[in-house]
Amino acid sequence: MKRVVWTVVFAGLILGLAGCGREEAPEIKTLTFEKEGEIRHQVVGKLDQDYYQIEMSDLEEFTAGRVEEYCAQKGEKKVALESAEEKNGSILLNFCYASPEDYSEFNHRALYVGTLAGAADAGYEMEAVPLVSTEGKAQEVGYIEDWDTKNLIILETKSGEEMLVNLPGKTLYINQGAHNGQELTFVGKKSVKISNQDEEGTTAFSYIIYE
Repeated sequence: MKRVVWTVVFAGLILGLAGCGREEAPEIKTLTFEKEGEIRHQVVGKLDQDYYQIEMSDLEEFTAGRVEEYCAQKGEKKVALESAEEKNGSILLNFCYASPEDYSEFNHRALYVGTLAGAADAGYEMEAVPLVSTEGKAQEVGYIEDWDTKNLIILETKSGEEMLVNLPGKTLYINQGAHNGQELTFVGKKSVKISNQDEEGTTAFSYIIYE
């Protein structure tokens, strides 16, 4: 029974909880894509929930066990829990994934990292996705210069979720919010903020093109 409870708590942290907004603690989750292919994921949540109090030691023990189970099945160092700490009432869990596939499988959500041409081969219909450039100009995939070689991230998020995505290169285009209930915002030259405004209980895809 205890394991079931912690599974629910963990799923809430990974899939939907935003930060508590206290000073000096991150407010939203971050997903950082390294040039070497690794992915770093900082999860932010609250110790004090509406109906229960999370014990940090219990959460760390459960999370470490889940990582160990995954690596036993998929291979050593496929996922690592690099740190787990409490800061000003917030929970901060820092993960490192060896590949996009490991992030996707561990978190039970879709993630594609590759070229636009590869996305088409994988079955993603990019022609139907309205894009906007960093200058605010609408764009279609077919009119992007050398479009097939451009890098692309497709990330699934749940309704109510916010995430800051840090890229290994310069952001070129993001999908327009009207496409699927997502709101995407350029943050500097190499980051994008995702705010999922879609209907409660649903998921949506974000599309980020970079070089």
